[in-house]
Amino acid sequence: MRGSPAVAPEYGTPDANAAAALGTRNPELGTRTLASPRARRLAAERAVNLAAVLGSGPEGAVLASDVANVAPSPPPPPILGEGPAPGAASLAPLVGERAGVRGEAPQASRLWRTMAERMAASWTSAPHFFLVREVIASALVEMHGRVGPAAERRGGVKPTYTDLLVKLVAAALRREPRMNASWDGAGIRQHAEVNVGIATAVEEGLLVPVIHAADTLTLGEVAARRRDLVDRAQSGRLRPEDVAGGTFTISNLGMYNVDAFHAIVNPPQAGILAVGRLADRVVAIDGQPAVRPTLVLTLSCDHRAIDGARAARFLDELATLVEEPWGLLA
Repeated sequence: MRGSPAVAPEYGTPDANAAAALGTRNPELGTRTLASPRARRLAAERAVNLAAVLGSGPEGAVLASDVANVAPSPPPPPILGEGPAPGAASLAPLVGERAGVRGEAPQASRLWRTMAERMAASWTSAPHFFLVREVIASALVEMHGRVGPAAERRGGVKPTYTDLLVKLVAAALRREPRMNASWDGAGIRQHAEVNVGIATAVEEGLLVPVIHAADTLTLGEVAARRRDLVDRAQSGRLRPEDVAGGTFTISNLGMYNVDAFHAIVNPPQAGILAVGRLADRVVAIDGQPAVRPTLVLTLSCDHRAIDGARAARFLDELATLVEEPWGLLA
């Protein structure tokens, strides 16, 4: 008895003809279009209307080769009110929110595309790890209330909690310099200057203006530079040197009532500090429950540039400075 061929023919047997007859219905004629299973799969992939394809198979059945010769149909534009398929994600919101009005996907700005590419590259190439520490911020709150007005009188800008954190982070980076490093592909690059970037949201995306030599500045100078950088970032007047040379980044979402979050490392830096909101929480004081203002600090690290022990020492040093900031914030 003759053996079966190694590869079954695409179309042509009576059983295959019968199966193909259960294919796509021609809506104009009220009949079903004969098509091989392979042709139907290809038509679905290429968005080709089988009823409009001239078949070259038995009884005019459509073969895969017939579908391959037809240009794919353009997808229909999205209609407002038509939700995504179950389990699918909507990639872009529709505009023109009126019933029955067709919308358009907004175009990403150049800044947003750059941000997306950099963050995707960081997340997929840098081996991230995260350290979390809740710190009592009573002294920080007191410092903000007592030193802030004096700094405002001298420099004209009232320091924010972000300004205080820039000053504290800069001091911690000076004490634990390995955190003030970056991975350049060939090895670890140690930076002599402490340049702290501040993640800043603008209409077109996210910018990270840099406060250079932050460890050498007074609190008032930090506040003045931060205000100037943020104002120019939001008005589109930043210069290339304003976003260059950062060695560490702070991302503070506390003003949005976020308790804690994990940030993506800003390449090629070794780490980024995510700061949650300042809130009253129950903590243990001398073995007794007490309510104190606290912050949750989350340190994201690139494991190529920093290991867990060094990162933990940096976070511990920073936590100590937050809880005992006097002497550094002059």
